[in-house]
Amino acid sequence: MSNFQKIGIFSRLVELLNQNKGVHARGYNRRIKILVTSGLIIVILVALFALLPRYNQTPQMDTPVDAASPQPSTTTSSNSDQNKITGNMNNFLTDIKESSDKTPRKPGVLESAQTINSTTWRAMAAIAWRYYQPDTGVDRNTGLPLAGVGSPCITDWDLGAYIQAVIDAESLGLVNRIGAWGFEERIDKVLDWLETRELSGANNPFWFYHSDTGAKVQDNSVPDEHIDIADTGRLFVALNNLRDYGDYYTAKINRIVYGQNYGRTNYANIVPTIKNLAETDTNIYAYYIIRGIEAFYPELTGSSRKVLDNILSSEYIDVGGNVRLPKARISCEPLLCAFFEIKNNDPRLKTLLDMTYSAHETYYNENKKFRAFGEGPGSASSDWQWEWIVLPDGRTWIALNSAQEPITLPPMIYTKIAFSFLAIYNTNYTKNMCIALTAL
Repeated sequence: MSNFQKIGIFSRLVELLNQNKGVHARGYNRRIKILVTSGLIIVILVALFALLPRYNQTPQMDTPVDAASPQPSTTTSSNSDQNKITGNMNNFLTDIKESSDKTPRKPGVLESAQTINSTTWRAMAAIAWRYYQPDTGVDRNTGLPLAGVGSPCITDWDLGAYIQAVIDAESLGLVNRIGAWGFEERIDKVLDWLETRELSGANNPFWFYHSDTGAKVQDNSVPDEHIDIADTGRLFVALNNLRDYGDYYTAKINRIVYGQNYGRTNYANIVPTIKNLAETDTNIYAYYIIRGIEAFYPELTGSSRKVLDNILSSEYIDVGGNVRLPKARISCEPLLCAFFEIKNNDPRLKTLLDMTYSAHETYYNENKKFRAFGEGPGSASSDWQWEWIVLPDGRTWIALNSAQEPITLPPMIYTKIAFSFLAIYNTNYTKNMCIALTAL
């Protein structure tokens, strides 16, 4: 799994999964993306949710950055949607069993596969790619992706996810290179928009934009100086992979990134903040984000390594079954994003990932409850939540809302994390968990 040549993200196994909204403990987030490497498709769900918009609030770093919280226009689930969610919660036991669906049905792609190989993953990728069709997950007029079905407010995080998806769809032959809605047309639409989108008075991107018009989402609570570092890092990871995939995009990407030379966004303003952040931060999000920004600002070289140094040199704590993790901000979402999307990772990242996975499987063995900790909107409200295996203060297996308050409902079990674990480790535990999720 170490020789990644083709990396990216696809969105959604909508037809494979029965519902598009997560529920706590007994239901699951349906926003799914598939990463590809050397012809093997790896699943990691990162950016899209079906019935809820993405409230892309920056996860709190050990060093706080950009605390503004915009409130874009949103959509909410209908009563029928909520009834479906409640039904799933009532029908699925708190102690999640390996098979909960007793109704006869046709086995899905995963269940019917005698062995889970590249053919299996490619079949799921073909299903997932259907989301990014015009009028479904991409606006036909602007060519911009939607954050989710019915959720047209996008951030740079969403754009990064879409760019990755298009790269891998072309490499797998799921989309043509040229022609209507081919690779080149899709990428050109996004890059052209990035070159010309409206910026704030401080020459910074707005936090949210309308995918159906490309216009900014008006939010007076966000100062002009605000740049969301998490979203920027995610976009930069994708842009760096794009210029590696085809260097003929380099000039256009440079015009987007280097505002000092081209009069566009002046991302150089965040470099000192990133450098200071790396000195003491122990948040795995910081490693992922900084790796993307490092790719464009050589003066930051080594900053992501410092973050990993900080994490791994922290005091260790038992998270169950004698599995020990550093007392840092450890969550699967950025850990898996970094593993799948970034080339030439520090090998210690895989060591940290192995320990994190072991904690999940051990938790199941001890409690008979599946765990796949990630991030996403909660089922009880539209608030965003982050699930942490461990925090610097020693708390373990805890979910926090956007105010960094503990969430009392049972934790979400994220399909994106479960399928990522299956792709990497392919154990009975991961397969049984994924089958249980797709059986709902």
